[in-house]
Amino acid sequence: MLPHPDDAFDRSDDFQDLPRPRPLGHLRLAAKLAASAALIAGLSLVARDRAVAPEPPQSWSEPPRAAEGARRAMAATEPLLTLRDDAAELPPQPGPTRWNSGNGQREDSVSQGAFDMIEAPYLLLTATDAGGRAEPGASLFVTLVRRAADGRGLSVIRTGERGIVATTLGSFETVEATLSAAGKRSCTGFRSLDLKAVAIDGWLCGILGQAPEPRSVACAIDRITLAGRVTAALGADALTGASACRIEEAAAVPGDSTGSIAVAEAPTKNNTAKTRRK
Repeated sequence: MLPHPDDAFDRSDDFQDLPRPRPLGHLRLAAKLAASAALIAGLSLVARDRAVAPEPPQSWSEPPRAAEGARRAMAATEPLLTLRDDAAELPPQPGPTRWNSGNGQREDSVSQGAFDMIEAPYLLLTATDAGGRAEPGASLFVTLVRRAADGRGLSVIRTGERGIVATTLGSFETVEATLSAAGKRSCTGFRSLDLKAVAIDGWLCGILGQAPEPRSVACAIDRITLAGRVTAALGADALTGASACRIEEAAAVPGDSTGSIAVAEAPTKNNTAKTRRK
């Protein structure tokens, strides 16, 4: 049996069962969105004001100074090393005290002569306060390059044989080096090996283009006088080493004097005997 046509359009009961939209829910959602937008806008304004507004001035205060800094300032009144000017034609020239900002080590230097005065030796000595720290340092070549370029306008263009020379301050590593500026000079660079409280390095350039002898290097280092506090830290035993300068002098003096006297006295005795016979 076919349904009646009016039954197909009579669905009022079905539409009554469907859920109806709640207008209050839409209003609440809209309010939340508006509140979120206002909050975001407010935070953006605050961030912009902080970025544009200058920071409030802060009161300046003296940076903290450790007691070590005061001790170093007092120690700067006494140079780490000086150079005796005995039998020296040119007086020693002390350099300014420097502080290494990286490790806090102090450096004092003294020189004698000048690079362009080829008729006189050119000596440079630098003492570094190691502070009792046994830290590995740079190589002797790197040290010489730094000393040459540090306000002296020099460069190390060649190095040669290496060796060790004995001094009253212990053993020193040596290396033949050619320094260059307007001209060239043959020099010997050196660095202390046995000292702990202080490190000493430098060079000695010979005269008229000649390289200095090892004994000349040892004699130059023996002329160093260390500061009182450095000597106390090293101890007396460290300053009484056998020096190549003293050993060669002691070996040369007796041989020369004995030989010259013996040769000179022999003819005199023979001449006296001949005179008596006549």
